[in-house]
Amino acid sequence: MATIQQFGVDIVPVEDRLLLKMNAAGAATMRFWLTRRFLALFWKGLTEELRKTVAEAKSVAARDFLLDMAETRLTAKADFATAFEDRAAVRPPRQAVAAAPTAPAAAAAPPPPAAASAASTLPPPRLLWGFNIKRQADARTAIVLIATDNARIDIALADDGLFGLMRILRDAAAKAEWELPLAWGAGMPGAVAHGETRHLN
Repeated sequence: MATIQQFGVDIVPVEDRLLLKMNAAGAATMRFWLTRRFLALFWKGLTEELRKTVAEAKSVAARDFLLDMAETRLTAKADFATAFEDRAAVRPPRQAVAAAPTAPAAAAAPPPPAAASAASTLPPPRLLWGFNIKRQADARTAIVLIATDNARIDIALADDGLFGLMRILRDAAAKAEWELPLAWGAGMPGAVAHGETRHLN
């Protein structure tokens, strides 16, 4: 199960999709396309699972109020400002091979910028179509993301990471003008989604 170190979300208007990016320890950046429909269903699954953690509250409104307070508290110290680091796949070192003398070579071209080099070697994004969400005994939330090529990505998030992920997804959806009710207490008077797209380290 991957330990996630950093999340990022990009808005890609030409695709009308969000690009979810995740960095796990010692691995290349994982990238996933999120459609509007997928995000709506995924959000519903996340909120239903989180509401179980405040089941002592007698109404959905009260549960959402408690979860909104928890999100504010847990993300207060999160780093939403640091730019997301796209990580290329780590290649094994090449074995040195002695070369025969040749004519003087022309001046070597400068290496490409690190960001461009990383982007060019990243695997293409996978389109997500399914998921499983389950609260664990250790108070983490296990999430299985399922792509259209049937790849399964297993991650487990503590509450600070989970609320951070939900926040950047909500902010990105609002900026993309998807008009999804992703605020806590969505559908109640005064509930709004707000903010701008950010990254979470």
